[in-house]
Amino acid sequence: MHRSAAILLSACSLRSSACKQIQRGLRTSCPVHCTATGDGTGNDLTTNPPKSTFGRCRECGGVLKPAPTLTPTTRYIHCENCNKLYAGNIIEESSKQWSIKSDQRRSPPYPSQIAEYLDRFVVGQKQAKKTLAVGVYQHYRRLEHNIESGAGSIHQIKEDVKSAPRGVLYQDENRIGHIASSELRTSPIASAYMQQIPTMQQMPTRRAPPVFRAIPEKEPIVRLEKSNILLIGPSGVGKTFLTQTLARILDVPIALCDCTSMTQAGYVGEDVESVIQKLVQAAGGNAEKAQQGIVFLDEIDKIAAAHEGHSPAYRDVSGEGVQHALLKLVEGTVVNVKSGRKSVGTQQDTVQVDTSDILFVASGAFNSLDKIVARRLDKKSLGFGSSSGELRVSADDPNSEQSRKRDYLLSKADQGDLINFGIVPELVGRFPVLVPFHSFDQDMLVRVLTEPQNSLLTQLKLQFAIDNVDLSFSSEALQQVAQLALERKTGARALRSILEGVLLDAKFTVPGSDIESIHVTREAVLGETEVEYTRRQVVEKVESKQAVSAM
Repeated sequence: MHRSAAILLSACSLRSSACKQIQRGLRTSCPVHCTATGDGTGNDLTTNPPKSTFGRCRECGGVLKPAPTLTPTTRYIHCENCNKLYAGNIIEESSKQWSIKSDQRRSPPYPSQIAEYLDRFVVGQKQAKKTLAVGVYQHYRRLEHNIESGAGSIHQIKEDVKSAPRGVLYQDENRIGHIASSELRTSPIASAYMQQIPTMQQMPTRRAPPVFRAIPEKEPIVRLEKSNILLIGPSGVGKTFLTQTLARILDVPIALCDCTSMTQAGYVGEDVESVIQKLVQAAGGNAEKAQQGIVFLDEIDKIAAAHEGHSPAYRDVSGEGVQHALLKLVEGTVVNVKSGRKSVGTQQDTVQVDTSDILFVASGAFNSLDKIVARRLDKKSLGFGSSSGELRVSADDPNSEQSRKRDYLLSKADQGDLINFGIVPELVGRFPVLVPFHSFDQDMLVRVLTEPQNSLLTQLKLQFAIDNVDLSFSSEALQQVAQLALERKTGARALRSILEGVLLDAKFTVPGSDIESIHVTREAVLGETEVEYTRRQVVEKVESKQAVSAM
């Protein structure tokens, strides 16, 4: 393919005879109406992308291959069967097919329906479920209102104002010439187009008027702003699991991100822009769909600013530096991220994503936050600093009183306490909704074991059912498992660790054996005895003896 064929500008909209001669190979350029060029061999050049399918020629159905160009941003696709060139980015066409106003889109679930679904998988945390359900529902409605009313983000308004005067070349009473902004591309080829029309410079020009907006007489369209959510609670109470469960029923792209791996720009680790890149990948590379998604920032308390006492040369690249990088991202800005799709050659497509409509939900354990709240409330903190005997935990139940006190203090936490914890004030102000999670007591841990649809006991019973073995627990055994989990102070995460240790020997013995059922008692949980096995051979011998006595 000749070099001139690769630097196609645009096809002539007037379909002049000169352009038709280009298609026949009689000309190499159009000197009159446009800048359509050819290679002199009769290759058909067009700017219309394939309409029916992507990656196939609309004329012959052949496979389209990328054509080499001078600039990596200009994309052309070539069909070797019929020698047709397609100009433009056909990947962008797929992003136009998705819209929240589509008739095929389901209506958003009501907050009560979302909370009812979460109750099937998560025990307790009613206030957190209610807040998340309302936040997700309002996220749906806010997007619908802003799109249907045309209340775009501030970044979209700036782009409209910036692009308004572009494309107007000249204007007089007899003739009006106008080239659309999408057709006038800032590339070396566009400058070649201007050189081909020298008479354009002698034509009377008129500058576009300054873009000043008059004060509107009527009230402007109200744009609904987002309210980001911050989840606060001890470890193992369902913060991460609740967000993962919520992501299953949402009709918008979801990105679950871990803040512990983020670092400031220029250092080893993930940049904050990787959060939006994961969201774009969850949306299948569709930037428009990603702009209406939800981002979950887990372990946000791990990027708290370092405590005082460090030298002036110390740089907190994974703490306060990450917080400052998240400021504009959470509030709303335009970032350039890779879509994950390959363009011409080996380069990946870069898309612009506006984060103004993206809902951010952050969560963290915020250890020692209760002590900060206690000092603010002029109350004695928990632990070794406490001199009052009333706050000390008894030996029989060392965690119940402490958990109750911590839950009360976390429910009284405000933005000032988070600032004292190490979160910068600018980032705290961008999360106006604070949702405290309460701790689990012994009875709630037993419910966590048994009630959820995907509970831990259900999973363990299914594992043994694969080997045709029934698994059962006594009520005393479940209470003892919950008590041991409280002593480990890791919440519901300790339940799996305890049960895996109790059933380790059973999992080793059952496969290939004659065991029919397993029963776990309280003594087996404490390690005093083994679990009780019921074997099939014993049942068969009893049945044979009964048959002999009946004869």
